[in-house]
Amino acid sequence: MKSSSMVIGAVGLALTIFLNLHARPTPQTDRAKSNPAPANSGAVVKENMRLAGAILVPGNPIRFDISWVDEARGRYFLAESGNAAVDVFDADNDLFIGRISGFHGIPAADDPCGRIEGMGPNGVMVTPDNHLWADDAHGTVKVFDLSSAKPPFKDVMPIATVSTGAVCRADELGFDPKDHVVVVGNPEEHPPFAAIISSDAPYDLLAKIPFPDATGFEQPLWDAAMKGGRMLVTVPGKDHAAEVAVLDLSKPKSPVVEATYSTPGCGSGLALGPAQHLLVGCGGGKPLIMIDALTGKTIATVEGTHGADEVWYNPGDNHFYAPSGNSAPPTLSVIDAETGNLLYNLPSGPVSHSVAAYRRNNHVFVPIAGPTATIPEDACNVLFGLAEKQGCIAVYAPAK
Repeated sequence: MKSSSMVIGAVGLALTIFLNLHARPTPQTDRAKSNPAPANSGAVVKENMRLAGAILVPGNPIRFDISWVDEARGRYFLAESGNAAVDVFDADNDLFIGRISGFHGIPAADDPCGRIEGMGPNGVMVTPDNHLWADDAHGTVKVFDLSSAKPPFKDVMPIATVSTGAVCRADELGFDPKDHVVVVGNPEEHPPFAAIISSDAPYDLLAKIPFPDATGFEQPLWDAAMKGGRMLVTVPGKDHAAEVAVLDLSKPKSPVVEATYSTPGCGSGLALGPAQHLLVGCGGGKPLIMIDALTGKTIATVEGTHGADEVWYNPGDNHFYAPSGNSAPPTLSVIDAETGNLLYNLPSGPVSHSVAAYRRNNHVFVPIAGPTATIPEDACNVLFGLAEKQGCIAVYAPAK
């Protein structure tokens, strides 16, 4: 981030955009059916991004983990334990449109898994058949059929609840469309393990892959172009060790760890860009790295970045996005997916560690929490005039 003047300069514009975002009525239609794709939807449009506005999230102050964009239907989903729900947004119009409830939420003070590993929901995604998968506390995964679901989603109930066998939370997940399985991380177990669940009813638990030397388990990511299709996963280890593991799931009941790439200090988010360029999130404020997904060779160290949890690739502008909100100043890093060069840092807010982009309009969504001891500024209140200590979804958009 160049200086605090960037935050100040964004205020007037952000407030204007914020008012415009909330002047529109909540849509009640499926965006994939009602809105034709814009003329540039298949093209790469490289424009400078700016902090454009924010989305108010009603209810309790938000406490969140992973977020995800469903490109086909124009919806943004946020796993949000503060309201024990998956929050749903219209990604075309930047609007909160409802929430899917029934999750564990914030754990009790005496939960043996603790404040983080006892919470839920955590990971979230939507498969091509319009089934929402969301991880919850105590090793559970919930599946929802959204085919007939309409905002505000109050009556949406799970069609299945699957146990991974873990004591603490199931965390991030990834979908393998070739082998019809979902990979679910269970980071707090001894040892941490990946659960392999059938994506077809009745959604059986097929296998577990333990990682004996791991201290957690992070992002599964499907790579369709690798050897006919492989699942990549990030696995943090002891003494700042970490690796990217390549999983062969062609025999789902007998999965194989086919290869591992050492990525010291970098074992959190994964995003796959062009030419097998793989961005790997790092902890402890360490610069992110970009590696070759086929070989594990480091292509670039992204100087000027300061760690990240979830990272995202947007094919609409050929950029990686990586938020960092646990140290000052909080930022959203914008990275060239071809070279691995940092293009610039944008202002963010406390605890920003989740990100997703929508390629139809190149909007990027970053949840922001209320103030913390490390970052005492209440960004959602100061920048956008929202309720104090509530949190919000920051929206970044191409500068016009």
